Amino acid sequence: MKSQLMAVGALSLCAGVAGANVVTFVFPIDVAQEVPVPTIPAGFDPSGTGVVTIDTVTNLLTWEITYQGLTGPIVAPGAHFHGPADFGVTAGVRLHLTMDLPQPATGTITGSATVNAQQRDDILAGLWYVNLHTAMNPPGEIRGQVVPAPGALAALGLAGLIGLRRRR
Repeated sequence: MKSQLMAVGALSLCAGVAGANVVTFVFPIDVAQEVPVPTIPAGFDPSGTGVVTIDTVTNLLTWEITYQGLTGPIVAPGAHFHGPADFGVTAGVRLHLTMDLPQPATGTITGSATVNAQQRDDILAGLWYVNLHTAMNPPGEIRGQVVPAPGALAALGLAGLIGLRRRR
């Protein structure tokens, strides 16, 4: 019975995500994901968080990228989405996050843009990443793959199971 409930919960989760118009991704942005490995001097701890949404009907992409502790301001080539690429693989720029440079070493970048159908599908497949570039690390200082945060899908599945249990 327990395995049947888990299977039904997983199917409910898939149906809920498949029918959604807006998909939200919350993910870490950090040094560990960067390729090649950046130079980070002692006393710096660059990191960040990305919150990205994509409307699967209108293809409107929105973002809020919060970051702190960079080795210096964000400079050319800037901050942008790259793709399509899996974790640990580099790819070309797909969309600039900001055109105003430099950006401070700690801050938030927000914006939106309409993407095409192929770009939307790549984002939904987890094949885009955010990259922030500094003078010390021109190829990129911190990177974050646009995927759900660890445990997010498990939490949604658990919510589905709890909902099923309450209906009984």
